[in-house]
Amino acid sequence: MNRSFIGSGLLLACTLGLAAPVDDARSLLQQGKPAAAAELLDATLVQHLTHVEHNYLLGIAMLDSGRAGNAVFAFERVLALQPDHAMARAELARAMIELREYDAARAELMQVRQAPIPAEVAVKVDTLLAALDRAINERALVSGAAVISGYVEGELGYDSNINTATSSNSVVIPLFGLPALLTGYSRAQSSWLLGVNGGLAVQKRVADGVDLYGGVDVRLRYHPSNEDYLPAAIAVGGGARLTRGDDQFGVGMNYLTYYIGQYRNDAQLGLYGQWQHQIDARNATAVFVQHVWAEHPIAPALDSRLTLLGGNWIHALQRTGNPRLTLTGWIANDREQGQDPGVGRTFAGLKLGAEMQPADAWKLFGSLAVQKSRYGGQNLFFGVTRQDERYDLNLGVSYKPAPNWTYSAQLTHTRNQSNIAINHFTRDLLLFTARRDF
Repeated sequence: MNRSFIGSGLLLACTLGLAAPVDDARSLLQQGKPAAAAELLDATLVQHLTHVEHNYLLGIAMLDSGRAGNAVFAFERVLALQPDHAMARAELARAMIELREYDAARAELMQVRQAPIPAEVAVKVDTLLAALDRAINERALVSGAAVISGYVEGELGYDSNINTATSSNSVVIPLFGLPALLTGYSRAQSSWLLGVNGGLAVQKRVADGVDLYGGVDVRLRYHPSNEDYLPAAIAVGGGARLTRGDDQFGVGMNYLTYYIGQYRNDAQLGLYGQWQHQIDARNATAVFVQHVWAEHPIAPALDSRLTLLGGNWIHALQRTGNPRLTLTGWIANDREQGQDPGVGRTFAGLKLGAEMQPADAWKLFGSLAVQKSRYGGQNLFFGVTRQDERYDLNLGVSYKPAPNWTYSAQLTHTRNQSNIAINHFTRDLLLFTARRDF
């Protein structure tokens, strides 16, 4: 018999023997069955101890089935055979994160990140670096140390209605029986905008499952077409959070003050509480309550006290891109503090949100909200009780090229329908942002 034919036959047999467990294991991993894949590959490891793909898939299967220590050995065999296997080194770091070997994990990830690697590997490494930072923060909290984080953000965009006013040139006021000409900021003003935002937050664990937190957030905008319209907001707040199993309880307080130019337009002091419950791996729910003291220094007649009760449900779909749906509903009573019942109102709303990741670094998101309001008394000038229906549509995309950088673009359309003409408005906001977290 021809010896070359015999050699070819043996090579083919070996190749087929190798391909079978690797292909079957890959199929099992795609079906979400890592334990079965690990069992199959481990049972045939002796025959394929020096095969890179066999060991790499074994490492993935071991790691995804909760055996990080076994995964480390598999990935180290891959790197001994092929030192430049970037994905194996990244997965080795993931296993080390699971084993809480954070310094070693960071060293492996930085070695991969500094090498010339494909874009999909870079995204994987950046995702793992972000997970590593979260794990280090959690370790710091457990040790009793305070964890400080923050962000800075730049904005560029266009706003069709910076002052949320009607676009009409005039309205008829029944009390006077004559049309009133609307000028200046009584009418919608459009402008390009530049903005800068920033914030700091601190968190500290004071007991098992008990965290205290606080922070400050500052937002500024400049409108080149309306230079005297300079909105700015400063918010400070803090609270406590208790985590017990699948339940998390939080209480807190915040204070917000809002300026337009040199004028202090609004001041709000709020108390809030929330209960979140993780139903299962794909479903979570929450109930929340707020009470807000709202004051308007330049128009005290508009002061009110708001009480709001709401809840939401989050559902993750088992589909490509990990889509997630959020349904939120709320009811509220905003009580006037002056003598005009037309200031107070009751309202209720519903919001449906969705997001998905078509690729590791990209996220698509959107939401649609509707809110109906009924005011408490007749408007003196227009002779009717005000009723509003507000609709908000938001669509956007974000790109995260590195763990601490996020770029996003979003378009928001708002339409407020009212039976009082001066309160009827539409607004379109196109916004581009660049954010750096630290």
